[in-house]
Amino acid sequence: MSTKRRITDLPLEIRQQIFGDHFKVQGGYIYDVKVNKLRNADNTPIDLSLIYTCRLIANDCKHLPLAVNAVHFSTPYREDWRSLAGCFNLAATYYNALQQDLVLHLAHLVTPEMHAQLEKRFPTFRSKLEAERKFHFFAWDTGDNVEPAEDTDTSEHVRPAVCQFVQEFYANEISILGARSPSLFHGYYTIDQQLQYYVHPTWPDGAHMDACDTAYRSWNRDSGEVDQCLTHCLRLIADKNPKEFAARVYVCLQHWDGKYPAEDFFNLRFEHWAIPSRSQVAHVLNLLGVPGFVWKLPDTWSYDLDFVHSVGNNASPGHFPEEYNHPTVDFELRVREKVRFSAASAAIRFLDSLTRHQRTQIRMITIHEDLPAVNNTSLHGLGLVPFLQENPLLRVQRRVSVVHCVMDISYIDPGDIDDLLSENRRWYLDNWLMFPKLSHWLLDALAVANAGISPESFTLLLESGTDADFCTEAFEQLVHRKIAMSQAWDACMESGLLRTALERAPVQLSPEREKTRITREVAVGEAFQGAIMQLVNQTPTTLRCDFNPGLPKNHHIILDEMRAHPEGLWHYWNRYSDRETTIPVPDYLKTREILAQYCDIQTREEYLQSQERDHE
Repeated sequence: MSTKRRITDLPLEIRQQIFGDHFKVQGGYIYDVKVNKLRNADNTPIDLSLIYTCRLIANDCKHLPLAVNAVHFSTPYREDWRSLAGCFNLAATYYNALQQDLVLHLAHLVTPEMHAQLEKRFPTFRSKLEAERKFHFFAWDTGDNVEPAEDTDTSEHVRPAVCQFVQEFYANEISILGARSPSLFHGYYTIDQQLQYYVHPTWPDGAHMDACDTAYRSWNRDSGEVDQCLTHCLRLIADKNPKEFAARVYVCLQHWDGKYPAEDFFNLRFEHWAIPSRSQVAHVLNLLGVPGFVWKLPDTWSYDLDFVHSVGNNASPGHFPEEYNHPTVDFELRVREKVRFSAASAAIRFLDSLTRHQRTQIRMITIHEDLPAVNNTSLHGLGLVPFLQENPLLRVQRRVSVVHCVMDISYIDPGDIDDLLSENRRWYLDNWLMFPKLSHWLLDALAVANAGISPESFTLLLESGTDADFCTEAFEQLVHRKIAMSQAWDACMESGLLRTALERAPVQLSPEREKTRITREVAVGEAFQGAIMQLVNQTPTTLRCDFNPGLPKNHHIILDEMRAHPEGLWHYWNRYSDRETTIPVPDYLKTREILAQYCDIQTREEYLQSQERDHE
């Protein structure tokens, strides 16, 4: 007599294998940002009905769906988040500018003991702080030398003025837009990157600076170490020197004096990877003194110059002409930026919504940064560290599009669209922009790996997609060549070859200033060079790529070129930056389809058609 066998009668190991095969779906799970839930890779709902068959099966299966399926996140885009993401980036970046100002102006209060404490996590911060502070007080009108009016009692304390560094940032990114015209708006999705280039005043305020000064690179240009350290440093200063800290806060935020405690400044900070609510961002912007009209800017269209001249300026501060959203004046083309939170931010948001038990079931997460996102995206990997520490079995691979997130080749400045899509427009990729971004991605990924997680937990994959040859060319012509130039310059400096050449050269600066200028222009840090070698060697490390990253160039060949230069050593170095520092962007990357990933693009005819559809 035969007896029926049920699946629950099988050994646990066999049941687990059967159930695991049942729940494993092709492509794993993808994250739906609109509902903060997972779906199958084919966009169908996840089927968990087997779990509800009986209690025993439920106990066997409850951990399997997340354990056997990789969870995939990509850079999300939501139309209703455009203004939120843009204004979040503005709030976070303005706060970062204020933090820099506070630390630089209070750096004299940082004791050796404080430096020793900071150096445990941020080993190069002290040297960067010293260099940045020296340059900052030279380049900017820091407001510390304010003289009292003639008819006032000079015995009373006169409050310093707001530093020009903060003033200029606020003017360019906020106040001038409200006072004059939204045509001056250049987008908020890259404002975090732009802050790295606010190194010195624009002309004519920077007229006192020579070529050596303008070659200076900001302290946060190559990695996120400074941005990570600022809050820690400022907290140490505030704890030991509360009066001095408060005084400086009230210089920067004068509307706070007598209204808010200076300590509340720390409450305005967002994590780099946050996806906050509109009310949270609005609260911070309000406390920072940013007017409400900024919420309209990311949703406002940008037009060609003829349209701008026809429409004119704002009727009153913060009140933009209605023509910008409902144009009656003729125009050829208009664009509007697409602003995104990062894929890592989406992953962190989802993981935060789970229970600890649910999170520890996950084994593999893939984070695809396929398009640019806000607020120093390369640092967002640090937000994953607590989850990797909580779940030692979790593996995270962060894939970064080289073309779109490192080269950023399709970036459109909304304030300059006259030649957009023009057949005659020539696009080039240069190492001046690519180098800082590549450096941030690599060095900030290594910071994740060094944050107390197991070596195999986190990897960064530089992804070429269908552009492998272009990526290889960029690395060979831009990255490896600049590294070799830096090594060759160091060799020249060590050997003394340039000493006589500079003394005889028709230079505008002193020989020492000329050497400093070139050093600033060609310098490539050892940490970055080491990161590139990890990619070249393709060893099982944190840093990887899916294309041929090229091979290092022999800097001795450059030294031979230099010695053979007909105009001499000095002319070789003085002109090198104009040679072989750009490569043309392939035509197939300049199509409207590619550009539309960065912004909405609409012709006059398309706008009229959309209006007709809206009124049907």
